Amino acid sequence: MSNLLRKFFLPVICPSAIVSTIQQALLVVLPLYVLSIGGTLAESAMIIGFKGIGMMLGDLPAGLLLARFGDKRLMLTAAVISSLSLALMALFPTLPVLTAAALLLGLAHGGWLVGRISYVTDAAAPGERGRVMSLSAGTIRLGNVIGPLLAGLLIAAQGYQVTLGVFALSSLLAVLFVAMWVVYTKPHGQDNHSVMALRDALVDNRQVLLTAGVASLALMLVRASRALLLPLTGAALMLDETSIGMAISIGAVVDTLLFYPAGSLMDRVGRKPMFIASLTLLGLSISLLPWAQGLWSLVLIAALMGLGNGVSAGVIMTVGSDLAPRLNRGGFIGIWRLLSDVGSTSGPLIIGLMVKVSGLMMATYSIGLLGLIGGAFVVKAVAETRQSTQSSGD
Repeated sequence: MSNLLRKFFLPVICPSAIVSTIQQALLVVLPLYVLSIGGTLAESAMIIGFKGIGMMLGDLPAGLLLARFGDKRLMLTAAVISSLSLALMALFPTLPVLTAAALLLGLAHGGWLVGRISYVTDAAAPGERGRVMSLSAGTIRLGNVIGPLLAGLLIAAQGYQVTLGVFALSSLLAVLFVAMWVVYTKPHGQDNHSVMALRDALVDNRQVLLTAGVASLALMLVRASRALLLPLTGAALMLDETSIGMAISIGAVVDTLLFYPAGSLMDRVGRKPMFIASLTLLGLSISLLPWAQGLWSLVLIAALMGLGNGVSAGVIMTVGSDLAPRLNRGGFIGIWRLLSDVGSTSGPLIIGLMVKVSGLMMATYSIGLLGLIGGAFVVKAVAETRQSTQSSGD
C-alpha cells in the first residue's frame, strides 16, 4: 500500500479528496442557501437536481473533450469551471444565478470524473487499478463525513457566501495538484473527437455496455435507493431523528472501513466477485427493511447495507477502466459514466413514484429484488475483467 500511496497520493488522492469534500458539502450548503435568499422548499430541492442533470449532460461531451485534449487538461478545465461556478454563487445570491451555476457545477464534475478514470487507466497497472480506484472511492466516503461537518461549521461562523468563497478557492487547490503532479498523456492519435465517436463507441462496445454497463446502472440505482429507503423505514417505525441518524452513521462507518480491503480484493480475487457480493448484500439488506422492528434491527440492517456498499468501493470505475478500449476511449468512458449517473439519479425518483403508487413496503421489496436479480445477472452475463485487462481494446 505504501508504494501505491506514494505514486498516487498527490496526483489522484489529494485532488479527489478536495473535490469529494466540496461535492458532499454542497449537498448541505446549496438547499439551505436557496432558503436563506427566500427560495421555496421545492426550489431548494431542485437546486441539487439541476446539479445532477448537469452531470448527466456533461458525461458525453466530456468523453469527446477527453479524446481531443487529454485527461490532464480535462481535469484542469473541470476544476477551474467548478471554482468559477462556486464564485458566481458566492457573489450573486439570486435564484437564476444559483440554478445556472449548479448546472455548470454538474457539467464540470462529470468532466472531472471522466478525466480521472482515463488518467488512472493510463497511470495504474491492471494489477493495482482496483486499489487505486477504491482509494479514490474512499475519498468520497471521507467527503461524506467531512463535507457536511465542514459546511456547518463554516456557515455558522461566516455565512453562506464566505463558505462558497472558501470552496471556490479550494477548487483552485485541486487545480494546483493536477497541474503539478498529473503527468500529461497525449490523446491517442486514432481517437475520434467528433460526435460520431460516441456512436462508434456505442456500436463497437454494445455487448459490454449491455452486460457490464447495465449491471453498473443497476448497482448505482440500488445504492442510491438504499440511501433513501433507510431513513424512510426509520420514519415508518416512528423513530426519532437521532435514532435514524445513528443507524445511518453506523452503516456509513462500516462502509468507510471497507474501501481499501475492497480494492485489494478486486486486484487479487477479481472485480466480478465483488460486484456480485455487493448487489447480493444490498438486495438482501434492502429486502430485510420491512422486517425491522425497532432501532437495533434497523442498525443491523444498516450495517449489512454498509458491508454491501463497502465491498464495491471503486468497482464501477475499475471495471470501466478495465474495459475502456484504446480506440474511442473518451466516447466509451463518457457513455460508461452516463450509465452510472442515470442509475444514481433515477433511484430516488423511482422510489418516490413507487411509494406514491404502491406504498413503502412494495417499493422496498422491488428494489431489494432488483439487487438480487442484478447479482444473478452479473454471475450469468458479465465477464471477469481483471484477467482481460491486457487484451482490452486490442
